[in-house]
Amino acid sequence: MSQSKSPRSYLIIARSSPYGSQQARAALDIALAAAAFEQAVSIVFMDAGVLQLLKNQQADAAGIKNISKVITALELYEVNSIMVHQEAVDKYDLDPSQFVLAVDVVTSEDIKTLIAGADQVMVL
Repeated sequence: MSQSKSPRSYLIIARSSPYGSQQARAALDIALAAAAFEQAVSIVFMDAGVLQLLKNQQADAAGIKNISKVITALELYEVNSIMVHQEAVDKYDLDPSQFVLAVDVVTSEDIKTLIAGADQVMVL
């Protein structure tokens, strides 16, 4: 008799700016791939990573694919735990209404708890 495994929990911490490297896109690709295999995925945008969430990015004008289109796919893949670090929101003087999707704002203490509870933590 085969025993079904419960899904692993993945915490992706996205710290990279949207267009300076491939790190931002890699974090999103990992989140989408894990979710496609019905794993529990949470993603926290920290530091310059919060800039990935901004509406009205003009990446297409620079010949780069707009990352916000990938971010909006998170909900389609049932990645429902999407968070931003309060310190990053404050540092960049942002408001969650400026983001392409709804997020939960979390503190550093919340992030420590998330890290402790995750099976896998990836920082990109």
